[in-house]
Amino acid sequence: MRRRLTTIPGGLSNAPGAIVAVVTLLLLSGIGIIIQNEAAYRDFQVQETRVQAEILAANVTAALDFGDAQAAQEAVDAIRVNRQVRAVGIYDLGGALVAGYGRDGTDPPRQLTQLQPSRQAVLTARVPVQSSGERIGSVLLVSDAEPVSRRLNRYMVMGLLVVMAALVIIVLGIGQNALRRANRKLEERANTLVATNAELKVQITERTRAEDQLRQSQKLQALGQLTGGIAHDFNNLLTVIQGSADMLRRPGLDEAKRIRFADAVVQASSRAAALTGQLLAFARRQPLQPEVIDVNALIQGMTDLLDRTLGERIAIATDLTAGRCAVEADRAQLESALLNIAVNARDAMPDGGTLTIGTALREEGADGNMVAIFVTDSGFGMDAETLGRAIEPFFTTKSMGKGTGLGLSQVYGFATQSGGDVRISSTPGVGTTVTLLLPFSGDALDHRDEARVGRLQPRRTGRILLAEDNEEVGEFAQTLLSELGHEVRWARTGEEALELAAREPFDAVFSDVVMPGMSGLELAEVLAAQQPQLPVILTTGYSDEIAETGTGGRPVILKPYRLETLSSALDQALRDRQERS
Repeated sequence: MRRRLTTIPGGLSNAPGAIVAVVTLLLLSGIGIIIQNEAAYRDFQVQETRVQAEILAANVTAALDFGDAQAAQEAVDAIRVNRQVRAVGIYDLGGALVAGYGRDGTDPPRQLTQLQPSRQAVLTARVPVQSSGERIGSVLLVSDAEPVSRRLNRYMVMGLLVVMAALVIIVLGIGQNALRRANRKLEERANTLVATNAELKVQITERTRAEDQLRQSQKLQALGQLTGGIAHDFNNLLTVIQGSADMLRRPGLDEAKRIRFADAVVQASSRAAALTGQLLAFARRQPLQPEVIDVNALIQGMTDLLDRTLGERIAIATDLTAGRCAVEADRAQLESALLNIAVNARDAMPDGGTLTIGTALREEGADGNMVAIFVTDSGFGMDAETLGRAIEPFFTTKSMGKGTGLGLSQVYGFATQSGGDVRISSTPGVGTTVTLLLPFSGDALDHRDEARVGRLQPRRTGRILLAEDNEEVGEFAQTLLSELGHEVRWARTGEEALELAAREPFDAVFSDVVMPGMSGLELAEVLAAQQPQLPVILTTGYSDEIAETGTGGRPVILKPYRLETLSSALDQALRDRQERS
């Protein structure tokens, strides 16, 4: 909506005419004042001349009364100091001149009757001289009016003031007019700005809507790509599993084929489990079991594995920082991430090359120190477009069947879920560097590998409390546990498991995480408070709860799990309980 600015009052639009009228009125007023002042001043001079004559008449009264011409002349001489008096005459009763004087060739007439009419510039006053109320003579006084030059100077000053006032009014009027034009232009510009701003808001709204639509389209495209990649890989795996299962059901199948098809099912299932693990890692939803790891020691321990995996044409070099270089992360996921990066680097060097693995400590903003693990290859590198899509799930530059496109996605998901990041730099024809950033840890190092040596000892059995709400999975888990020699009690809910644990003794608990009502994590917390010595092993295919809060240090078996994995976890739990007892 356009906002109309306040306009200038209409009276100001006639400012030039008003200025002319005011200036004209001011000048006419000045002229009128000058004329009025001139008339008033002339009257004042006439009155002044008459007063001087009256004073002189009073002074010569005695002289005329006694006929003392000398005294009358002295009175006349006293007035000579007034340079404005042109002529003075003292006359007796008969009008004859008794005493007088004249200046500049102007003498008083000998007879009063000879007096001529005065000129405009001459002021004449004739005053009778009286004694005891009777006229005894007359006084004639002729004076000059004020010179024109003096009057002009006075009027010029007055006129200058009038002109200055007029100029001030003119300047103010011009300024007001200029201000009015400036305000009008400012109003026009403001209105234009308001209109432009409104148009800009419309454009921003449209652009935001278009960007939202583009982002939604990109999300749908990415989701479609992800769905297609998952469907493609799982259909391949399910083809092997379903076909092998059908073959295993055929009667009369010889032992060699049975073993071959059973192995095919196991291998395909393992690849499917790995694929779901990669997806969970990309989505940062995998359950992690963090421990404090010496990164330098881990890289040195993986050198032989990398050497065998990458082949003889790839030379492996290390550039490890001195001093402590520890992080708190899931050891298996960190090893898998480094292996994924190394395999990608190998594929970028088809003709061989050098793979350098190094570590460094970096300052990364408010998060403090980070451990940087960088893997650099001497391969063909990536262009800007490929680099921008390198972490996208199922994006790969490899030929069909040589990669799922989830390797770097898994690395990125693991790093961000661990509080770190992944950065990639690449130059075509020079090589690529993938930097894995993980938070530095100052805690004491874990030594879980040494504890794992105990797994070589004979396996143990005991009474196991199984908590699983899914019937098919529960029956399968019960069968596996029974095959391993354990005595199993199966509870369908967390609440039921608590009741069984309160009534019967158990050596360990094997619980699903996601169950209706009480979750496996909640069950483990309650059991830890009631029976601290009772070990709890958790299992899940995916859990937001674990991804967000962790497991509290408890072991987790990811679905789908193998018999050997379940056996090792239970054996370790039972051994740890015996050692604590």
